[in-house]
Amino acid sequence: MSMAVSELRLGPMPGRQQGQGAPVLLVHGALADARMWSAHQSHLAARWNTLAVTLRYFGTQAWPDDGPPFGLAAHLDDLVRAIDAWGQGPVHLVAWSYSAHAALYMARHHATRLRSVFVYEPGFPTYLQEPQALARFQADAQLMYGPLAEAVLRGDLAAATRSLMDASGQSPGYFDRQSAERRALQLDNAHTLPRIMSQTPPLPLSATDLAVITLPVCIAQGGDTRPVFGEVASAAARAMPQARHLVVPQATHMWPDEAPQAFCEALEAFWRSAYPSGA
Repeated sequence: MSMAVSELRLGPMPGRQQGQGAPVLLVHGALADARMWSAHQSHLAARWNTLAVTLRYFGTQAWPDDGPPFGLAAHLDDLVRAIDAWGQGPVHLVAWSYSAHAALYMARHHATRLRSVFVYEPGFPTYLQEPQALARFQADAQLMYGPLAEAVLRGDLAAATRSLMDASGQSPGYFDRQSAERRALQLDNAHTLPRIMSQTPPLPLSATDLAVITLPVCIAQGGDTRPVFGEVASAAARAMPQARHLVVPQATHMWPDEAPQAFCEALEAFWRSAYPSGA
């Protein structure tokens, strides 16, 4: 069985395919592209046909200026087209942070294209209803994104990248302690930060929308993650009593990056529970 990586293009998005088996689509968050899933694909490739895509406007390639505005609506359309172009049938969809909202929206409105959905810490509070939880989210969002916005406004994208990564890793100096490869990947995507800060409104997704999803879904979050991520993930889990809710002890928002093997083990455990006779 070949474990070689193949470079593909599905619709407008480049992708990296590896492995054989049931199809798995891996979608990155902010300051990343398909390369962030390299270790995960290596772990999964013996049993799963994995495809990691680079969302529109991310990565190192040139994108035309006349494309749709940056935001989840455009990225959702591209993901739907990518699944259709891949031609593998319904996929297990895995999404982290920024892209997780689009994954949940797809579970509600494009379910026939999916086998299951696993999201780690979705980032948009469109279904966060409890007033105290929303207040905690808003206070932490100001702490996290205020310095990032200031750095973007003054045009210092390296400082903005450092600010976002330190905040996501919940530790001053987190960015600098990462591997050189990871820092380079994030700086390669620093050009997206002005777009992220001025993106189109998030896709409309309510608690009622989540409650009627019938696909197998896992909402995962770190046990030590900050409120801007934890409150949204917890709200999604409350709205979806039918879904699995995974809380990873001592983990923060960066757990998928810090522990790729453990992340893949969580994925496979979820897929086995959703399809005991085979995914």
